Amino acid sequence: MSSSGRHVYFNPSAQSEVVLSGAPTELVHAFHRKLPGYAPTRLVSLDGLAKELCVDAVYLKEESNRIGVPSFKILGASWGTFRAVARKLKLPLDCELAEIKEAAKLNPTTLYAATAGNHGRAVARVGSLLELLVEIFVPTGMHPDTMRLITDEGAHLTIVSGNYDDAVRTAYEESQKSGAILIQDMAWEGYEEIP
Repeated sequence: MSSSGRHVYFNPSAQSEVVLSGAPTELVHAFHRKLPGYAPTRLVSLDGLAKELCVDAVYLKEESNRIGVPSFKILGASWGTFRAVARKLKLPLDCELAEIKEAAKLNPTTLYAATAGNHGRAVARVGSLLELLVEIFVPTGMHPDTMRLITDEGAHLTIVSGNYDDAVRTAYEESQKSGAILIQDMAWEGYEEIP
């Protein structure tokens, strides 16, 4: 037990594991560095907590502003969106953002996503950076401020009658009808290659 009376739990069976990336790491890093406002994640040292836990160091990954969005979601959403759009436009993964924008003008591209919050805002941000049309599907009952943050990024919002799963289903079905690129942060049968 720590000095403050809180229990500290350790998992004695925890193991380290190396997971190989689906793309060369340098390509991902190079892409993120091209985005306006990109900066490496700031690590905040929590010395007091480390002392309380009797460990050498504790760091907090500070994600309150990632490329203008207060969430880590923008990193995965931006890379996934970029990959999907580059593939559709037959561009290499080391191309410049300006190349994507120019190619998309000749081959109009729309992004679809369903969200309950941060994922949709991240996709909307990337769409605005790449000057693409974005349609975000949200469930009923979503907080108006969250919806406003998404539309402030330039996305069109569709409120789906039902819950998050209904919004995901609708986004998928509509993307199939329209030929839009679906950028979803989950998989299901038939949608297994997540951008």
